[in-house]
Amino acid sequence: SRRMGVLALGLSLPILWIVTDAVVGKDVSPPLGHKNYCQSTQIRSTRYPDGVVEPPSWCIMEVTQEAPGSIGAVTEIETRFLDPLLDIWAGEALVRVEFIHLGIVRIRLAPKGVLKDPTDGEMIELPRVRQPFTFENDGTTFRAASGDVVLSGTLSPLKLTLSKRSAGEDVVLWREAEPMAWNKSATWQTLEPLTEAKIYGCGMQNGYFDHTGRTVNISEGGGWDAGGRANPAPFFMSSRGFGIFRNTFSPGRYIFSEAPVLAHHDFGLDSFHFVGGDLKAVLGLYTSVTGKPFLPPLWGLWMGDSDCYNNKKHNFTTAKALDVARNYQKHNIPRGWMLVNDGYGCGYTSREELESTEAGLTSLGLRMGLWTSTGLGNATWEIGVAGSRVIKTDVAWVGDGYRFGLNAVKLAAHLMTNSSDSRPYTWTVCGWAGTQKYAVVWTGDNSGSWEYIRMQIPTVIGSGLSALAHASGDVDGIFGGSPETYVRDLQWKTFLTVTMSMSGWAKTDKQPWTYGEPYTSHNRKALELRAQLTPYLYSLSFEAHQYGVPPVRAMALEFPEESWEGADPEYLNYQFMSGPSFLVAPIFKPGTVREGIILPSGEWIDYNTGRHFEGPKVLGNYEAALDVLPVFVRAGAIVPMWPLMEYVGQRESIDFLILDAYPRSTSNSAPSSFTIYEDDGYTRKYAKGEVASQTFHLTTLSSGDIEISISPSIGSYDKKPLLRSYLVKVHLDAAPDVVTKVLQGKTIVPIATCEGLNKPTWGWAMDCQKPQHGSILYIRTSEISLDDICILMVEIKETGVEATSESLVV
Repeated sequence: SRRMGVLALGLSLPILWIVTDAVVGKDVSPPLGHKNYCQSTQIRSTRYPDGVVEPPSWCIMEVTQEAPGSIGAVTEIETRFLDPLLDIWAGEALVRVEFIHLGIVRIRLAPKGVLKDPTDGEMIELPRVRQPFTFENDGTTFRAASGDVVLSGTLSPLKLTLSKRSAGEDVVLWREAEPMAWNKSATWQTLEPLTEAKIYGCGMQNGYFDHTGRTVNISEGGGWDAGGRANPAPFFMSSRGFGIFRNTFSPGRYIFSEAPVLAHHDFGLDSFHFVGGDLKAVLGLYTSVTGKPFLPPLWGLWMGDSDCYNNKKHNFTTAKALDVARNYQKHNIPRGWMLVNDGYGCGYTSREELESTEAGLTSLGLRMGLWTSTGLGNATWEIGVAGSRVIKTDVAWVGDGYRFGLNAVKLAAHLMTNSSDSRPYTWTVCGWAGTQKYAVVWTGDNSGSWEYIRMQIPTVIGSGLSALAHASGDVDGIFGGSPETYVRDLQWKTFLTVTMSMSGWAKTDKQPWTYGEPYTSHNRKALELRAQLTPYLYSLSFEAHQYGVPPVRAMALEFPEESWEGADPEYLNYQFMSGPSFLVAPIFKPGTVREGIILPSGEWIDYNTGRHFEGPKVLGNYEAALDVLPVFVRAGAIVPMWPLMEYVGQRESIDFLILDAYPRSTSNSAPSSFTIYEDDGYTRKYAKGEVASQTFHLTTLSSGDIEISISPSIGSYDKKPLLRSYLVKVHLDAAPDVVTKVLQGKTIVPIATCEGLNKPTWGWAMDCQKPQHGSILYIRTSEISLDDICILMVEIKETGVEATSESLVV
C-alpha cells in the first residue's frame, strides 16, 4: 500500500547521482529534464492497483544551498572543557565534537559555521551531562580522548580518525580518506577501506542484510520485493565494533566500496559514532540515542488476522469478522488479534456494530484493531470506547516516510496511551531510525511464493541489525500464494515475535485452515508451538526493550568469533538465531530438502529428532517433510514454555511452566541460564517497575550429573501467582535406565502413566514422547512458592539416571 516504481533523487556529485529502481545499487545516469522524471510514477499498490499517482514531494526537491566545498586546513581549535565540547574551525566551516556518553562521540559539520539539529530533536534522546575528555595538539595532529574512545586527526587538511583504546594502543576503527565535503545537494564523508570488515544495518532493506561491498540507498521506495526499502534507517555498523548514525530525515546513499562514501541530502552533517566491544554493544549504544524497541503486549506475539468486512464480499457487515474468529475456535488454532477494516475505504458498519464486534472477539480470545486508511479522526473513541488495541498505518497516512512517517507512528502510540491503559501496538511501513520505539515494521504488499520466503529471511535478519526488533511480513503475502508456501512461511515465522495474515487481495483467503487438510494441521502445529514459546519470545522482547538486541539474530551477531571456515557464506543469509537457543533454517525452495545448514562451534541438538551434532559442521541435505522446520537447539539451553492454550488469558495466571532442558553431554565449568520476564502483559505498568524476573540454570557437572536450578521470582505485578509447578523435560543423548533415590526423607518415584504428569505432584517418567534419538526424562514438581529456590539433580550412572529434588527456602 505504497508507491512502487522509479523515484529520482539528485545528488550533484557525479558518483552520487541516485535514480533508484527495484534494483538497489544500480547506477543510472539522470535523464534529461529530470525534474519531470518523477511527475508520474507507475505503482503497484492496494490503494491504487492500476493507477498513476503524484510522486512524493522530495522527488523534485529544489536545492538552494551553497556552492560545493570541503574541509580545509584548521584555523582555530577551541576546547570548552566545562561544556564539554571541542570546536574545530577550518575557515568559516565548523566541526564540533562532543563525547555524549561512554562509547558515543558526536561529530557535526556546519559548512557556514552555524550548527543546527537536522531533526529538531524529534529523533534523538541525549543525556544531560556530556563526558569529559582530554586533548592534545602538536601543531600537526590532534588527539581527543574520553574513556576508550579516541578521535584524532590531521590539521592540514582536517581529516579525522576514530579509534578504540585497547592494551595501551589506539586501534583504528575508521579513518577519513578525504576531508568531509559538500555540494548543492549533499554532504558526505569518505573513509579509507574497511578491510576485512562486514557491514550491517541500513534499516529494513528487502532481500539483504550483509552490505559489504554494496551500494545501499537510504531512502523510501524501490517496491516491496528484493531491493525495496520498506523501512530504511540512516545507520550502519561494522564487525570492527563501531557504528555510525546520521541524525537526519533526508534520504541518502552509502557506497561500501573500497573507499566507503556516506552521503545524505543535507547541507552539513550531524553524525553519532558508537564504539562497542561487539555488534550487540553497538546496538545498545545506538538505541540509547534513537530509543529502545517498544515492548509488545503478550497477545501481540500471537497470530494476527486482517481483512475488510464492511464491503460487498461480507455484505457490508463488520460483525462478519466473528465468523472468522469462530473458525479459529472451531479448528482449535491459537489466535491473538484481528484487524476488521483492513481495506481502503473500508471503515466499519456503525459504531454500535464495532462495539459489539469487539465484545464478540474478546469472548473468543482476540483483541480488535483498526487500519488507518480512513484516518484517525475517531481514534479516541475507537480506542477508549470501542476497545481497539491495534493500529496499522497506511502510506496515505504516514506520507512519504522520513519525519512524517516517524511522527505518524509516534502519534499512533500517543493515541493509544492517552485513550487507554494499554501499551501501544502499531504495524507500519515507511519507517526510519526511531520507528523501533513505537511500531512493528513489515515488508509491504508482497505476493506469496518461494521467492517471497527467500527474500524475507535476510530482510528480517537485517531489520534486527538496525534495532528494528519486531519485523515480519504477511504470511504467504497478500497476493498469490499456495498451500505449500503458506505452511513453509508460517513455520519459520513461529520463531519471530510478530506475524499476521491479510485476506481480501488474493483469490484464496489467508487463514490457516483455508486449504484444508493436511495443511490445516501443519499450520495448527506451527501456531501451537508459537503459543507455547510465548514466555521465551516475550523475554527476548523484554531484553530488546532493555538493551536493543533483537530477538531474531544474525549468526554473526550471536557468534562474532566464529570463522565460518569451509562454509558457503551465502547460506548465512538464510538461517538465524531466535534468541540464544534456537538456530532456525527455513525451507525456501520447493521440496523436502534444506541445503547448507551451518552449525557453529559447539554442541547442537536437532529439535525434531533429538540427534546430537558437534560443530562447526555443515549439513548438506537435511530432510524436512512439509510439517517439519529445520531447527537446532544450542546445548545448554533451558527454554521456558507455556502449557498449550488457544489465546492469551485462557488461564487466569501462569501457575504452571514447562522447562525444556538440553544439557551438554560433557561437563562445562559455567552453567547456562535463561531469564524470563513477566508482567501483566497488557498495560504499561511494567514501565513503572511492575515486572518480575526468574532465572533458570542448567549445568552438566564434572561427574556427568545434571543440575537444574529454579531461582525465585524477583518482583511483582498484577495477578502474579504465589505458587507454581513445573514440568522439566531433560533431553538426554542416550536412553538410560531410571532408578529412584531417597533424599532427606523424600522419594521421587516413577509415575505409573504419563498422564500422571498432568498433576502437580512429584514424580518422573521416561519417553512419554519418544524422540528418534536419545531419550527424554520428564520430572513433574509439586506447587512451589515463587519465593523459594528449587534444585533438581539428575544423577547419571552407567546403569541409569536418578532424579532427585530439594526445595530450599531463601
